[in-house]
Amino acid sequence: MLDMMANKNKDHEYLVYQRNKYHNIPLWVIMNTLTFGQISKMFEFLPQNMQGTICQDFGNVKKNEMIKYLKVLTLYRNVCAHNERLFSYHTYIDIPDTLLHKKLGISKNGSKYVYGKNDLFSVVITFRYLLPKTDFLLFKKQLVHIFDRYEKQNSNLKLNDLFEYMGFPINWKEITKFRKI
Repeated sequence: MLDMMANKNKDHEYLVYQRNKYHNIPLWVIMNTLTFGQISKMFEFLPQNMQGTICQDFGNVKKNEMIKYLKVLTLYRNVCAHNERLFSYHTYIDIPDTLLHKKLGISKNGSKYVYGKNDLFSVVITFRYLLPKTDFLLFKKQLVHIFDRYEKQNSNLKLNDLFEYMGFPINWKEITKFRKI
């Protein structure tokens, strides 16, 4: 994959420029050409010390957690890219149990949390762990605005029922009240 991008790809002018001028394409340049899924796989196959260094940049997210977060985000990204139904989609992969699951008081079915494991709310939890605080706050503000607008414009499906489909607990907005570690 990287070899093909570095030596043969002609779709991106900046790659051709780097190849012709410097006879070398730095990894940071090639990264712009990779899909989210490719980046997710690449992270999984990096040496553990590199994975650890990257995870530290995300507030000491554990390596196995990062791998699952990236896999779940890749699956949701693909649902969006292929215009599939997003609100009720559930992945076959669960994100790890987090402190946020506990702090939000999400109920369990046996030992598994009912919400925020493989549903759309799991993406929100993942964003909370991976995005910088200001970016997450902006995301949450925009999401609240979308829900408010939905509630005013739709009478067929109540907002609480929509939350149920998406795996959002009723108190989901409190996600920013708690520390994530």
